[in-house]
Amino acid sequence: MVSSKRFHEILNQVPADYYDQGVKTNLFQKYWHQKKWRTLKKFLKESAKGSFLDIGCADGTTTFQIYKNFPNLKITGLDYYRKAIEFARRTKPQIKFVIADVHKLPFPNRSFDIVSAIETLEHVQNPHEALAEIKRVLKPGGFLIIVQDTNSLLFRSIWWLWTRWKGSVWKNSHINCMESKKLFRVLRKSGFKIEHFEYTNLKMEVFIKAQKHKY
Repeated sequence: MVSSKRFHEILNQVPADYYDQGVKTNLFQKYWHQKKWRTLKKFLKESAKGSFLDIGCADGTTTFQIYKNFPNLKITGLDYYRKAIEFARRTKPQIKFVIADVHKLPFPNRSFDIVSAIETLEHVQNPHEALAEIKRVLKPGGFLIIVQDTNSLLFRSIWWLWTRWKGSVWKNSHINCMESKKLFRVLRKSGFKIEHFEYTNLKMEVFIKAQKHKY
C-alpha cells in the first residue's frame, strides 16, 4: 500500500498535458495510443449508447478520441489528478470532466451504461474497492471496458527501460499491476461476466469487455 502523501508525489511528477503532448512528439507513444484507440473503437462499436464514464482519464486525450468516434455518447471523464482535469476542461470543453477518487465515485447507483478504466487499475490503491464502486454506478447489464498492461516479462522489461528514459515521470506509479489471469479472476469475483478480451502490442496490453450482471 502506498501512502496518500507518496501517491500525490507520484501524480505531481506527471505533466498535466502528458498524453496530449506525448502523442504529438513521441513516436512510441503515438503508435501505442493510436493502436489503443483503434481497438477501443472496435470494442465499443456495438454498445456505444447512453451515458459513459471514463475513469482515470488524465488530460482527456483518449476520452476525446472516444467522443470523436461516438459523439452521441453522454461522456464524463474522471481523474484524481487535479492539474490534468483542469487542463482537460480548458482544452476539451465538449466533455464534462470531474475530479474524484475511483474508490468513492460521486455518482448515484446505476448512473452509467458504460464505464471504462483505461490503463487505470494498475495505478489505484485498491482495485477491489475500485471495481465495487464501478459496479455500483453501472446500470444492470451495463458494460465495463478495461485496458491494462499485462505485467508480462516483456512488458516489465520495456516498462523498466521506459521509466528510466522518456517515461521517467511514471516511475513507481504501477502499484497494482495484475497479470491477465488474476485480473480475470478479480473481475468475475467482483460480479462481472467477461464478454470478450484481446491482447495487443505483443501481449503487453489486454483489452477486456465485461458486463455487470442484470440481476
